[in-house]
Amino acid sequence: MRLRLPDGTVYEGSAIDLAGESVDVDAVVAAVRADDGTDAPGALRIDCPSPGPGHDRLGRVPVSAPSPSPSRGWLLAAAGRSHGRRSPVADDLARLEAKLGEHRDDAAEEAEADERERPDTSAAALRDARRRVAAAGEDESRLRERVAALRGRVNAHRDAGDDEATAAAREELVSAATELSEVETERVAAEQRLSALERAVRAERDGREARLKLEDAVENRRREARAHFAAELGAEFAAALRDLASLPATATATAAVDSPPEPPALESDPVARALAAVRLADLSAPVVLSCGRFSDAEAAADWLGVPVVRC
Repeated sequence: MRLRLPDGTVYEGSAIDLAGESVDVDAVVAAVRADDGTDAPGALRIDCPSPGPGHDRLGRVPVSAPSPSPSRGWLLAAAGRSHGRRSPVADDLARLEAKLGEHRDDAAEEAEADERERPDTSAAALRDARRRVAAAGEDESRLRERVAALRGRVNAHRDAGDDEATAAAREELVSAATELSEVETERVAAEQRLSALERAVRAERDGREARLKLEDAVENRRREARAHFAAELGAEFAAALRDLASLPATATATAAVDSPPEPPALESDPVARALAAVRLADLSAPVVLSCGRFSDAEAAADWLGVPVVRC
């Protein structure tokens, strides 16, 4: 491993200690995982093997994702993957994750679509569309009654021989019939808009429900995979914690104690759990440490069995 700081200082070896340097831990992790081969002036660069399976979770201690205190199963799943091991649900999990990814991609594409092309599927928009259909229907019923009444008046005036009244009634009838035709068109359009909106709402709801079901299925499979690796590597993990407990305490790790902590105490320590998982893993790319569990980088690399950059 060869590390070059932005100021041009170069470190080489399997254990590099940057504890005395003003170096951002995230920048070191990013440099380990960089695969573009850039050599920009003033950039922190690390020449090392490419990270393999498991390094995404175990390449930094303390672990920063998914939370500052990841579960034992989550860590041991990464350790198992680093050795090429697979859980019994690996294929099913991969299929579900791929399907979930497709759903999320579709949702992202819809979110990026032009606002004018996507209907407003809010509850308020749906209520407004239904109100418009109802109002158009009421107007249509009222005008139909008026048209029917005017036809009757026209016939009555015609039968009575009152040409002037007949003409006036016929003029009102034409106006009312024209208005009725317009309202009928508005009502049909309102019904079509409502129907399209209801389809969009159903599609959105069905998509959301399908996505939630997939998320649940994925999380269930992940839980099963974590349980598998926890059972498969549990004994080795406990042994690594016992070995870690036997190390001399450092001032930054367990100050003011006369004896090292026992494994049960380390089991609840997220840093100790992560270190034990790294020790079990098969990692070729360096692990970035920003904890005080070891006296120096060489001690950490020796115990962990992996290249180390200590910040």
